[in-house]
Amino acid sequence: MPSRTVLITGCSAGGIGSALAEEFHAKGFRVFATARDLSKVAHLKAMGMDVLDLDIEKSASIKTAVGAITALTGGTLDILVNNSGLGQAGPIIDSDIEYSRKMFEVNFFGRMAVTQAFMPLIIKSKGIVLNIGSIAGVCPQPWKGMYNASCAAVHHWSDTLRIEMEPFGVRVILVVTGAVRTNFITNQPSVKLVENSIYSPARESIEAVMTTKAVEKNFVDADIYAQQVVANVLRSSPEKRQWAGGVAKLIWLTSAIFWTTAWVS
Repeated sequence: MPSRTVLITGCSAGGIGSALAEEFHAKGFRVFATARDLSKVAHLKAMGMDVLDLDIEKSASIKTAVGAITALTGGTLDILVNNSGLGQAGPIIDSDIEYSRKMFEVNFFGRMAVTQAFMPLIIKSKGIVLNIGSIAGVCPQPWKGMYNASCAAVHHWSDTLRIEMEPFGVRVILVVTGAVRTNFITNQPSVKLVENSIYSPARESIEAVMTTKAVEKNFVDADIYAQQVVANVLRSSPEKRQWAGGVAKLIWLTSAIFWTTAWVS
């Protein structure tokens, strides 16, 4: 029988997407690993995976990718993993609005566009849409407000999509991701307070949060996280909202016990 197929967005080396690609590959899936720069997924190609150029901000690129997958699989896709994302750190009132718009374009609208484009293939296979979310979408972490907002949007969209796709046999899984050791933070445009910020007197402590140095001990390795996520996906009845990564279960427990009052000071 042909291998089950999975397409993963944002598979650059050193990230969650790359770790997920390696874990699905180890489980026997035919993996389509995508990135805007194919040199960043050369390590996955060397392992025997298919690599595709995909820029989720560009409709033409998405259309080309759908055409390629259709030709390679006969028009089906078992799992779509929406992983591509951008981060942004800093006080909300200091945030670069243009970059914030770009972040929402990638983190939210890009995922929406990819999902719409690939849905006919997923419906045909009665497959799975796996959305990589974040505890930032649940817990309003200070100094990451715009990123928090983009994650919250992904969570609500994902939960609604789950309900709407159920009649077609498509399952939608959201992973509320905790602290995972990747190069995500280093890819952000800046992890320093802007000059003359009203928060400058607390610069050192705030930048420690912005760079994640303050919580570094809580991080788990990306391969361990990927094993947890893929194991859930392969279950006959997977968790519809999975909490994985450092402190994720703690955030879940806090939310379960105190509901929204936990995050209102």
